[in-house]
Amino acid sequence: MRPAAIGGLLACTACQSPLGQPEDSELVCTRCGRVTPHLTDGRWDFRLGPDDQLSYRRHYSPRSYAKALEMPLCMERPSSSPRNGFDGLVPVHLTPAQVSYLPEGRAGQIALDLGCGHGQQRAILEKLGYAVYAVDFEGAAADDLVDAHALPLRDDSVDLIMSIAVLEHLADPFRAVSEVHRVLRAGGCFLGTVAFLEPFHDNSFFHCSHLGLSWVLQTNGFEVEAISPIPSWDVLRAQIEMEVASGSKAVRAVGKIASLPLVWGLEAYGALGRRFARARQRYARPLVTARHAGAFFFVTRKPS
Repeated sequence: MRPAAIGGLLACTACQSPLGQPEDSELVCTRCGRVTPHLTDGRWDFRLGPDDQLSYRRHYSPRSYAKALEMPLCMERPSSSPRNGFDGLVPVHLTPAQVSYLPEGRAGQIALDLGCGHGQQRAILEKLGYAVYAVDFEGAAADDLVDAHALPLRDDSVDLIMSIAVLEHLADPFRAVSEVHRVLRAGGCFLGTVAFLEPFHDNSFFHCSHLGLSWVLQTNGFEVEAISPIPSWDVLRAQIEMEVASGSKAVRAVGKIASLPLVWGLEAYGALGRRFARARQRYARPLVTARHAGAFFFVTRKPS
């Protein structure tokens, strides 16, 4: 259920004008006249229609690619300083280390679960003290139906944004991340995961390397705290579990076991490179792990 406070933070997806508390069966923008339909189950359908067109201007600044883009690539580890006291069950698609980066919520703060899927993140965010606004393009777990390229929220309106395995499914991740930056309050945290060497799935558009992910985040104004390959989710395990052994938990468990020798081979390759190769920096553990990552975890902050 959408938090009551969200009603006062809604904005037109076309012109970002405030919509105010809805009273009728439709939301009508007083500025541009765009109508947001009200579904029979009580949710608003903010998704863009076939006649909607969004334009935005991106600035590209050429950089030298002979050297690696400056970024905090690191192996995944818990936050160095405590940010929350969460001690509950961590869903299978998250890790305790990732959860440790979530800031503790305070009364009245709102967390946006962008691309909420089946709603697995709601329990964690609510236990941390947030009012949760869960949105997705489709699915029963979403409070409202939303296109990530045009968020129905006012500028600087939410305190935390979590996005798990979403960016790879967006037709324009640059536009979507710019929207995240727009609606997040100054000092707010944006964190999540994105696919890299996972197999194509569910109309995935843009799987991101660590460099691509950092570029999308930095060029939209975020300060990147950490980008980490997700442990135990390298390319081999991702390909075998998602492509070959997709299905029941038992079948995926067999796939995980089958991938172990190949995973150990990759780890041995990196260890030998760090020991004997001339260019040992190429085999630094974060970098060699990033080259074979199935997905990445990221933590960013909007500057105050």
